Amino acid sequence: MLSTDNGNSVALVLLDLSSAFDMVDHKILISRLESYVGIQGIILKWFWSYLTNRKFSVYIGKHTSSVVHLSCGVPQGSILAPTLFSLYILPLGSLLCKHGVSFHLYADETQLYLPLKCNDSCSIEVLKRFGPSHDAIFQST
Repeated sequence: MLSTDNGNSVALVLLDLSSAFDMVDHKILISRLESYVGIQGIILKWFWSYLTNRKFSVYIGKHTSSVVHLSCGVPQGSILAPTLFSLYILPLGSLLCKHGVSFHLYADETQLYLPLKCNDSCSIEVLKRFGPSHDAIFQST
């Protein structure tokens, strides 16, 4: 926010990841838990067990859909979901810092603070490249 303190104009870009909690790749998340957080051994195995082999079906009235196995995502509504998702997108923060972009991340919400004198298209291109490699689709709000 130093740009505004210095009297410079700043554009606030609000991003929302589509289906953020549904798109988490379990292998990538487990790798982040291990490499960024240092979780190992039985605790790491517990997280793997927590994330994998989940399935669901939909009930409407007396009708039930077939069972679908979930191959990705974190359990929505669980107390761990926002934290696990935040760990999953940790590299986004590093990437934004590398390009000098000020930001705030909270779960699937991202706020970018772009000084109007900087190359805005560069920052947007960084996000466009990050999204597909993490099965993420950013939507501007």
